[in-house]
Amino acid sequence: MRIVAQGLLLAVSLAVTASAFADDQDVIDYRKHIMKSMDEQLAAIHMILEKKAPADNFAVHLQILAVVATEAKSAFEPKVPGGNSKPEVWSNWADFAKRLDGLVSSTADLAKAAQADGVAAVGPRLQSALDCKSCHDLYMLPAK
Repeated sequence: MRIVAQGLLLAVSLAVTASAFADDQDVIDYRKHIMKSMDEQLAAIHMILEKKAPADNFAVHLQILAVVATEAKSAFEPKVPGGNSKPEVWSNWADFAKRLDGLVSSTADLAKAAQADGVAAVGPRLQSALDCKSCHDLYMLPAK
């Protein structure tokens, strides 16, 4: 199980570390993929917390979330407006970057705790540790 998880983390890490983009649309598409990856991991984690999926991979999902969160900031560093991002991402970069740094720290801490303590100990901490909504309210355009 641990070898599979490490292999999966390596694959995710390699897949999300693109450093050169062909054009602005590629930058926007890459950001969307990163954010969608985080959303998918959170969906799986919530299914586990709701007992709709087995808890065996809870720690793995949190580890993947932590890896992808580290890539989010670099995905937004090119100043390319568009997609679902409000212009405030770049006009208020210091706050946005600080929030992403907090996300990286929180997901890393949760992943470590999940590895050691499991669902029962970490599950209740997720909502307060991952404050996605406040960032989305400020920096993401509402869905059409």
